[in-house]
Amino acid sequence: MREREKIEAARDERERRLSELYERAQHYLAVRDWESALLYLEQVLMIEPRYGNAADEAAEAWRHVCLFAAYEHGQRCLRSDDLEGALAHFSWVVNRSPGYRDAQARLREAQRRAQVARIYRNGLDHYTNGRWQEAIEAFGQVIAVNPGYRHALDMLEDSRQHLELEELYHQGQAMVKAGEWDAAAEIFRRIQTRSPGYRGVAEQLRHAERMRALSSLYARGRQAYEAGDWSRAIDLLEQVIAADEDYQDAAQLLRNAIREKQLGYLSQDADAAFEAGRWAEAVEHYQAIVAMRSDYPRAQARLIEAQRQRRLEVAYSEGKKSLDSSYWFDAIVRFEEVIALDPNYRDAKDLLAEASLQKKLDDLYKKSWTSIKAERWTEAEELLEQIAALRSGYRDVPLLLKRVRAQSQLANLYDQGQRAWEAGRRAEALAAFEQIMDLDPNYRDVANRLRQARVLSG
Repeated sequence: MREREKIEAARDERERRLSELYERAQHYLAVRDWESALLYLEQVLMIEPRYGNAADEAAEAWRHVCLFAAYEHGQRCLRSDDLEGALAHFSWVVNRSPGYRDAQARLREAQRRAQVARIYRNGLDHYTNGRWQEAIEAFGQVIAVNPGYRHALDMLEDSRQHLELEELYHQGQAMVKAGEWDAAAEIFRRIQTRSPGYRGVAEQLRHAERMRALSSLYARGRQAYEAGDWSRAIDLLEQVIAADEDYQDAAQLLRNAIREKQLGYLSQDADAAFEAGRWAEAVEHYQAIVAMRSDYPRAQARLIEAQRQRRLEVAYSEGKKSLDSSYWFDAIVRFEEVIALDPNYRDAKDLLAEASLQKKLDDLYKKSWTSIKAERWTEAEELLEQIAALRSGYRDVPLLLKRVRAQSQLANLYDQGQRAWEAGRRAEALAAFEQIMDLDPNYRDVANRLRQARVLSG
């Protein structure tokens, strides 16, 4: 009776506790104190998950808590000008409860501000990249929506000034191309007055004065070039380039003259390296020749052969390094590359065979250790026997094979003893365990099993 009374008292106390918690939750639900209501409802559900409408009411309270938290976070983001955060949180609230407080109005405010900020950023991007017309349009849109937005008005005026300067500058450049130096100078003076130092205008003013001297130098340099007098052509054209690196085709003529002068020297050095088997040096020289003139006699063919020989040399050397460092797979890849290029290259076939064998031995050895650790003795024995058949004396394989065979024998004896014991063949089990003790007195629980077998058999 006392035990029953205790149970009933505990049940009554539990019901009283549940009722009290639920009533408190109802009170806070009534006053829309969702966090407090959720706290008490969660306590109710921990005691009795199916109590009344507690689960549904807890879900509703949690929904309001989440809405309130998202709304408040959105407010904070809006105040701190974190518009992306405000958009995310107010959108989340509106999607789940369209009529929640003034969330829709806040969302529209965040969207409006984000749009203005985006247009302003676009304007700054256009300004930074010198796209003045696009910048003017963007800042104009910002001012139309919010006249006092940041520095939009200043940026608009500055963009307009830059656009006017750019248009003047292009007019000046057109005059330069047309050779109208007086008109060009007048335009550049106007630019210099409004914005000193703009795009090197001072240099543009001096440009016309240099033109006559440059023209004379260029004419003499071209005459020497056409006559094949490379040294004189180089000297004159270098003077032209020093004054104006973009003057007509002077830079191209200079490169051609230098190229033709160098080709003769390079060809001699390349042929000497090729004949001596200095492949890296030959490749370097022939590449330089082909880069300067792709149709130079014999250069392409000799470059291909020198590259092939260099690849053979490098692949063979790296293959030997990998082999010496026991990187078997790398060695295989390298020697296969050598054989693909030249099947009879040195001893590549023998080295490939050795690398392949070493990789196979290494793989078998790793697998055997995995089997040993997992005590799969038969599997380990087969793997070790494969290694021994491929290369006797490999690492510690003979010792491992002896150990594995011993462990396999012990495991088989233990299984025989276990089966005999379970079948009630005590004498057979006793014989098996005694044999194990002779081989390994500390094997598993054999000593204990043997004592039990002797007691039961005695």
